[in-house]
Amino acid sequence: MMQASRFEALIDAYGADPARWPDAERASALAFAEANPDLAARLTSEAARLDAALALARVDGPSPALMADILKSADERNGFAPPWARLAAAIAISAGLGLGWGGASLGGAADGEAAYALAFSSFAEPAYDDLADFIEDEVR
Repeated sequence: MMQASRFEALIDAYGADPARWPDAERASALAFAEANPDLAARLTSEAARLDAALALARVDGPSPALMADILKSADERNGFAPPWARLAAAIAISAGLGLGWGGASLGGAADGEAAYALAFSSFAEPAYDDLADFIEDEVR
C-alpha cells in the first residue's frame, strides 16, 4: 500500500491527472486515493489548479528567423581555425611524422637504434656524449 508521503510526492511531481502518473505506481496511487478520499481530494485539487495555470502559460517556440540566426551564428563560430590553417597543420604534422620515422632509418642503424637513442638522450648529460659517439660511428 502506498504511503501518504509518496502519494503527495507523486501528485507534486506529475500533477492531478492519473494518466500522467508512472504506470508502475498508478494502480497503487489510485487505491490510496480510494482509501483516503479526503486527503486525495485536497492534494489533487491543489495540483489541478497548478496544472490549469501551467496549461495557460504556454510559450511559443522560436520563430524560423531566430532559429536560422542561431544556426548561422553557430556555423560562423564552429572550429578553432579557418579551413586553410587546419589543412596546413595536418600537412605539417604528417611531414614531421613521416620525416621523423623515415629519417631515423636513413643513418643505417639497425632496428631504429638511432631513433631510440635520440629519443632518450636528453634524460642525462652523459647519454648525450654516448649518443654523439654512436651517431658518428653510424655515419662513418
